Amino acid sequence: MRFVAAITRLLVPALGLAACSSQIPTLKDWADALVGKNVAELRALAATSGSYSSRTGWQHKRYNLGNGHWVYVQPDRPNCEIHFEINSKDLIVGYTPIGTGCRYQ
Repeated sequence: MRFVAAITRLLVPALGLAACSSQIPTLKDWADALVGKNVAELRALAATSGSYSSRTGWQHKRYNLGNGHWVYVQPDRPNCEIHFEINSKDLIVGYTPIGTGCRYQ
């Protein structure tokens, strides 16, 4: 009986931690979910007070591509920027993580 109680005390918190950590999307999952959405949604996320870009005082960056699309740069964490490709209808069509901080995400 003691053994079962000891295992239960160890197992229940471990399962709780596993459930909590699975709620945080990976960088890929987060960025994949934005593909096909309007860039305004991404900008709105960046403007929230809890976002990394808001906390670090990030200034909006963008640049044009030769195919008529443009890129909106969004910081994700230190040394990691996500370069979102935006089409002429302001829809996100793809992204590229850039920086050493993006490696293991």
